[in-house]
Amino acid sequence: MAGCASATTNARVADVQSDRLETSVAVATFDSAWSIVRETYIDTAFVAGRWNAVHTSLRPRALEVTTRAGLDSLLGDMLAEIHDSHFYLIPPSVASEVKDDDSGGSGTTGMSVRIVDDGALVWRVVPGSPADLAGARPGQSVEKINDRVVRESVKKVLSLKEGRQRALSDLDFKLNAPLSPVVGGTVRVSLTALDGKSFVANLVGIPKKGVVSKFGNMPATLSVVTVDRRSEGSRCSAGIIGFNIWLPILSPEIAKAVKSVATCEGIVIDLRGNPGGVGAMVMGVGGFFVSSPVSLGTMRTRDLSLNFALNPQQVDSGPYSGPVAILVDAMSASTSEIFATGMQRIGRARVFGQRSAAAALPALMSPLPSGDIFVHAVADFTDPRGGRIEGAGVTPDEIVPITAADLSKNIDAPLEAAIRWIQGLRHKS
Repeated sequence: MAGCASATTNARVADVQSDRLETSVAVATFDSAWSIVRETYIDTAFVAGRWNAVHTSLRPRALEVTTRAGLDSLLGDMLAEIHDSHFYLIPPSVASEVKDDDSGGSGTTGMSVRIVDDGALVWRVVPGSPADLAGARPGQSVEKINDRVVRESVKKVLSLKEGRQRALSDLDFKLNAPLSPVVGGTVRVSLTALDGKSFVANLVGIPKKGVVSKFGNMPATLSVVTVDRRSEGSRCSAGIIGFNIWLPILSPEIAKAVKSVATCEGIVIDLRGNPGGVGAMVMGVGGFFVSSPVSLGTMRTRDLSLNFALNPQQVDSGPYSGPVAILVDAMSASTSEIFATGMQRIGRARVFGQRSAAAALPALMSPLPSGDIFVHAVADFTDPRGGRIEGAGVTPDEIVPITAADLSKNIDAPLEAAIRWIQGLRHKS
């Protein structure tokens, strides 16, 4: 695609000591970024008018750039002409933290991590998994994953002035990817327990559980739906439904899950770690919880406009009418964000957890000849109130922080907060 940089060009980027930059790199960077917007931005009227004028007025400056500071100033002025918050640059010093291709494989070590403050903690450990057998426990500090020093990576991302939430989410995904190596592959993790003792574990990937599915050009994915119940005596106070991706193959299982907990006083939908998938699925899932047609929002591309309309779906004798809670975190992205925000905005759900990935739109991360990464949306989505999620993320009604103390005691604080809310509604009625 436009804007791809060669290894040779990247090797000739700026001399960090002198801040010098070859003018040819500056020109190529300006041209690449400008062309990307021209080819992908959904506001075609803006592209045909103002954006062409930007090229005419600013490109002569690119021919005079000889320093990194000069390029930063030029790109800043160029992007300032786009009155849209979800267009920004990730500088070369941070680019490698969020862009390197080390995606996960077909296996799992049974461990997942989350960024907390300026580091990362073990978030979940599957009983009997390689991570469990090696002594990994929730709440432990993650010092290194293979050769990556976790705290250094997090601090680099925290230094960003723009796009920090999205970059933190990207890094969360990046930290978790090596923990799902190919079956038989190994990942080395360095952990520190709450008592201060450190150890290194070499974890071997074992097969993941789930249904293998493939949709369109997406890679084959293992999909899974989980159902749990929280009971008080003979009463089911909350049914807890989780699924790891929005793919059509899961639709029957999600419907079955909702119906299986329809007698519970409330339902919790756990979208933590769910990166999204097929956006149109929110219409079917959301329909289980509304009694009349309503919209979760609208997505527009250059070619079409799609209203995410919910129509009531039968659960038992009608749609589910009890309270609904949704759990999100920094790894809840795309379709998960559209669903959570939409349900929140129409007053049908209360959201708990941490702010989401801020990546609701089909957005691309395009490398530039300067070594920067240009983040740019290729669609637009507005929630039922006309607001945007891209660049901001889902803001929970109750922000519930992750702490080492809670994790070490196997306390799922966001889930417990959601269940307390459901129980509190019963006591008020």
